[in-house]
Amino acid sequence: MIETIPFDADNVVGFRITGKLRGETLDAISASLEDKLRRHAKVRIYAEMPRFEGVTPEAVFDDLRLAMRHWRDIEREAVVTDEAWIRKITPLGHAMAPGIEVKAFATADREAARAWIAS
Repeated sequence: MIETIPFDADNVVGFRITGKLRGETLDAISASLEDKLRRHAKVRIYAEMPRFEGVTPEAVFDDLRLAMRHWRDIEREAVVTDEAWIRKITPLGHAMAPGIEVKAFATADREAARAWIAS
């Protein structure tokens, strides 16, 4: 399931993702990203993942397509989760797309993540 998280900063796309990441979830993320990119040259992504249960194979390919299409359009990404393995692999996003600042935050640090993504 996906829920939009509003931000005062118009260049930030915010989501809360629970359960399994599916293709339709990425469709919603892509639509929001495209909408922001009509108004901004670069956008930032904020993702809370409180109960993440994995990714469907379809979503893996959709995610790769989305990343390939927009890696130059994304300036920062904040991932908020208590899943240790997600926080551990999050910095790999920077290695794969060096122009994007990527940081992982624990749920207790949600406000710090929101401040960082909007600054």
